Amino acid sequence: MNKKIIVTAGCIMVVSILSTAVAFAKVDPSEKIKALESEFSSKVKKFYEMPNKTQEEADAVVVEGKKIKQLDIEKEALRRETDPDDEAHFLNSLESYILGLSTGVVELKERAEREQNPEFLKQAEKIEQKKSKFEKEKKAYLNKEKTVKQLRKELDLPVN
Repeated sequence: MNKKIIVTAGCIMVVSILSTAVAFAKVDPSEKIKALESEFSSKVKKFYEMPNKTQEEADAVVVEGKKIKQLDIEKEALRRETDPDDEAHFLNSLESYILGLSTGVVELKERAEREQNPEFLKQAEKIEQKKSKFEKEKKAYLNKEKTVKQLRKELDLPVN
């Protein structure tokens, strides 16, 4: 009888230790992000299917919208925590900067021609040099010669 009690108590202790360890174990952030993204997309789908003809339905839509917004904020905070350099969106940001510089060059050249002011051409030339540097660094990134962290520092690009 005493042996049964001791074995039972031992089993209970092992189970409680294991359950405590599992409760305090860290969840893989990438798995949590995937779970949040799937939950977010399902809630958004339900949100767009919600009726809003009466005042009560409209209020329910507003409440659900706030929940979705909070879930998106939580998801984005976790993504930033796991990817502080925002590698997932870096190439898109870099291309956006290059496109913005190209637009600036075109506008400055048009303004120089319109106002007959060579100062605008000088500014356009400086921006064009910066644009070519960005394009060169983009190629280095695509060829995996430089990391996102290096390029953010060299090009002085902030994390959005």
